[in-house]
Amino acid sequence: MSVVMDRRHSSRLRWYRGSSVHAAAQLALRDAQRPGCWVLHAGIELDAARMPRFAALLERALRSGARVVILDLRDTEFLSIRVAAQLGVAKAQACAHGVDLRLLTGTREVERALDLVGVRPLFRYYRSVDEASGYEPD
Repeated sequence: MSVVMDRRHSSRLRWYRGSSVHAAAQLALRDAQRPGCWVLHAGIELDAARMPRFAALLERALRSGARVVILDLRDTEFLSIRVAAQLGVAKAQACAHGVDLRLLTGTREVERALDLVGVRPLFRYYRSVDEASGYEPD
């Protein structure tokens, strides 16, 4: 199967860029510089091809001893339904380990995927890593 892109309609297809080195490099677990908190930056897209690495990083964060794990989806333009559904399972696993899994979202596409699978009500809204981590700057 081949995909033909007509330049006149490229704006409609902007959300799907395919896997890229830049997107893959952004899928990383980082210390939020706050005790007991980790941030998982999801990158541009989370699809089935990236799900194994994403699941491994999320599992590592949940078992790290952190009290808060923040999944940063603010730069994510595509979230597959399968990954969105997995977030509901991850939330339950996090609770079982005494970890609060929190989401930062930013795009309508991500919010729509979370709403479609019914997991959006499991997570509070946060605007920043500082807010999600409970950090109060002086």
